[in-house]
Amino acid sequence: MKNLLKICFGLIAAVSLLCCGGNVGKPIAEKHTSIYHWKSIFDLNSTEVEFLQKHNIDRIYVKLFDVATEQNFLSGTTDIVPIATTKFVSPAPEGVEIVPVVYITIEALRAMEGREAEFANLIVERSVAMCNYNKLGKIRELQLDCDWTSTSKDIYCNLCKLVKNSLQAKDMALSITVRLHQLKEAPPTADSGVLMLYNTGILKSAQTRNSILDISDVERFIERLNYPMPLNYAYPTFGWGVRFYGGNFVSIVAEDARPDSRYESIRVERPTAAEILAVKELVEKSLGKPTNGNILYHFDGEQLKNYTDDEIAQILAY
Repeated sequence: MKNLLKICFGLIAAVSLLCCGGNVGKPIAEKHTSIYHWKSIFDLNSTEVEFLQKHNIDRIYVKLFDVATEQNFLSGTTDIVPIATTKFVSPAPEGVEIVPVVYITIEALRAMEGREAEFANLIVERSVAMCNYNKLGKIRELQLDCDWTSTSKDIYCNLCKLVKNSLQAKDMALSITVRLHQLKEAPPTADSGVLMLYNTGILKSAQTRNSILDISDVERFIERLNYPMPLNYAYPTFGWGVRFYGGNFVSIVAEDARPDSRYESIRVERPTAAEILAVKELVEKSLGKPTNGNILYHFDGEQLKNYTDDEIAQILAY
């Protein structure tokens, strides 16, 4: 089973060792203007490259793969496997640093209990090998993204500690995403965090005004808060529709979708620049300026068209 897991996770050790050679360097405390890339295909067109240049974006956080659970019908067991691996079509833009991100589902995290060391090694090995194989340049940081809760915190803390130890040997740093509800907990072992100031509300509730970003959702988590970890902030530049049938959540749909019947309704959600900037002011007043800079979520040319260049510049400013 252990060998099967290693095959499933990935790429041979020789490739990983190549990446651990000249492609890594020690992280330094410098300012960055950044954006998340959260698509399954990394293929930047000329307009998107122009967007990077126009806004002096020098760092892209790229999701490499998800770690999830999968039922093994042959053995009757639940396996922990990598899914939704990003395919790289275009090369990393010149002069832009890539920060690889790995998303871990809560189900996969809970299934790792007692085997954190095994999966810490698999996650680091696969991430580093992918960066090398796709020629993503010097990798100075790996980020873990997980919606852990108080009941799974110990597992995640152990995983982060082991990942950080493994990265230290490669002269790399570990960062983690931080959701608003996690601010009340002591942070796991990591060098820094990114506070996710998007998806702040309850998506599936018909009473929610805007699940992507609502300042009232943010206020109750950060008032008079001191967080013991260097933080950067990620702000939403996207929108969608949320379909309900008889008041019950159905699915996320396009913003221009229309109800199929009189029993359906669609809540259109898109934070305006003014709303984002109000949250930004609130967060910086409570938690201070970002350690390294602000981050847009996420790199989608069609979504970004809904904000002017001046609005994007104001969101990124620090």
